[in-house]
Amino acid sequence: MTAERLVTVTLARAWDAGERAEEAGHIEFGIVLDSQGRPDMLAWEQDPEPWPAQRVGPGQAAEPGDVAHDEDGWQLRFFGADGPAADAPPHRILDASGPLRPGEVLTLRAPDGEETAWRVVNVSAREG
Repeated sequence: MTAERLVTVTLARAWDAGERAEEAGHIEFGIVLDSQGRPDMLAWEQDPEPWPAQRVGPGQAAEPGDVAHDEDGWQLRFFGADGPAADAPPHRILDASGPLRPGEVLTLRAPDGEETAWRVVNVSAREG
């Protein structure tokens, strides 16, 4: 079962010297990694359940979302107060071809086209 193989990846902003970590928040998402530590597309295709994601801003409640994949690659979608929606705008992971391990940097492209760098700060077994 795929759910048993899900790990939690935690991202924190890779910020400029002027930014502070508490101002940026963090992102967590569940994903299955292959033996090389890369996202496992086959596992995603075979899993009928959505893989969870959440974005946490400073002083704000967690914003739920999910992990998706399409012809353009991996993406994170955040639903806001309206709840899950198939048409939630994607935050594209620009290059997920390498392993997801602490210290690696991912670039996310927001729906408005803004690109931000996020550092993988933790990869751990999912609880529950």
